[in-house]
Amino acid sequence: MSHRLFISTLLLILSCLCFVDTARAELLAGAAKESIVPPFPTKMGGFFDRLEPFTGVHDEIYARALVLDNGQTQVLILGSDLINVSADITARVRENISRETGIPPQNILVSSTHNHSSPSVNRPGQIDDPNEKSAAFFVERFTKVGLDAFKNRVPARAGFHAGELKGATRNRQQRNDLVDTQVGVLRVEEREGRKTIATLFNFTGHPVIIGSNNLLLSGEYPGAAERAVENMLGGVAIFTQGAAGDVTVHRSGDPFMEIERLGRTVAGEVIKASGFIRGEEEIELAGATTTLNLAARKIPSLEETQAAIQSAEAELKAVEDTAANKELREAIRNRLRLYSMNERFAKGLADGRLKMPEQYQAEVQVLQIGDLVIVSIPGEIFVEYALELRQRIKQLLDKSMVLAGYSNGYLGYIVTPRAAVTGGYEASISRVRPNAGRQMTEAAMELVGGLKQSKTP
Repeated sequence: MSHRLFISTLLLILSCLCFVDTARAELLAGAAKESIVPPFPTKMGGFFDRLEPFTGVHDEIYARALVLDNGQTQVLILGSDLINVSADITARVRENISRETGIPPQNILVSSTHNHSSPSVNRPGQIDDPNEKSAAFFVERFTKVGLDAFKNRVPARAGFHAGELKGATRNRQQRNDLVDTQVGVLRVEEREGRKTIATLFNFTGHPVIIGSNNLLLSGEYPGAAERAVENMLGGVAIFTQGAAGDVTVHRSGDPFMEIERLGRTVAGEVIKASGFIRGEEEIELAGATTTLNLAARKIPSLEETQAAIQSAEAELKAVEDTAANKELREAIRNRLRLYSMNERFAKGLADGRLKMPEQYQAEVQVLQIGDLVIVSIPGEIFVEYALELRQRIKQLLDKSMVLAGYSNGYLGYIVTPRAAVTGGYEASISRVRPNAGRQMTEAAMELVGGLKQSKTP
């Protein structure tokens, strides 16, 4: 073989090897967005005392999806502007998408922003009794947006940065005002030209700016934040809600103006954080889930609840016309509100309108996307669990963490043992026992530990 021919052959071999390595390492990403406004009368979710169907649309609500594919592993994150998503809807969507794409079900996250101005998937007055017509509609739309995102994959880069937003939220339970101020941002952009494909961001705060008298669909402040991010960065913006069980947002003035104000404020922090992101073309992807059996909380009987109401009413009457402490009277009134809520719950159980099983199944999911770990919880977990998980995952893996609540199912409030003792709205209507949050966090850490072991040589 001549020297020139040898060199030419060697260069050809090297170029082929480079092509193979690049193809194997190439990150692909796709995103999509689909309206989820039901074309038929649907009860609104979010408030026990609102049983009417929505009468119009203030601003469009959507399902949005992001697919990441590193050639070996695929991950799909689906966000929705809904109050919650059921385990049944999650299972059906996963089955549909997995069948068409090959993405493992455990790598598919189905989430909601916990928007209180959205349609419900349950029948009027029910908690766990789905309206099949509504459920089928959301399954169809979620499946479509997931498949569209898969079809839209192009060469991409991705990266994460955590920003911070202080002063926008408060703790509904604790006087020390424990909140999660992190604004976690995963930015995904096209490899060539750096056009934004998707911005996945996480913030913690109950979307309850618009009250129960509203009958117009809206994305609330998370929807406003998604719109603002899409307008400023392009692509598809997906909001995931954090551990907002005991965290709400500050609000004042006209509610529809307020959702735009807070939405733009959150979006501003997302834009700021995205400016620090230098996306990587090669990232690790992984997913794992586990299912727990959580014991149901013991609900006071109707007789016990009515006795508590009578006692509190007598207590209030004794101080109503005296110079007693104003805070004492308000505390008694708050207890009465909670007892009344328990009474409604107990009546629903007594007449069969509501069902309380002995235990609930809860899926805990962990996704790894490069330097980011997403822990998903099917309900309204209290914020201190998220803050603890973030610290423990940082120590174990040296990775950032966001908690996506209201994901892959919905179990209601997941309170701390301390909150269960002190009482309050969240503890009074929780479905699971006070140790459920600890069980979930330990399950998440076991999954995270599995990620670490799988990478140990």
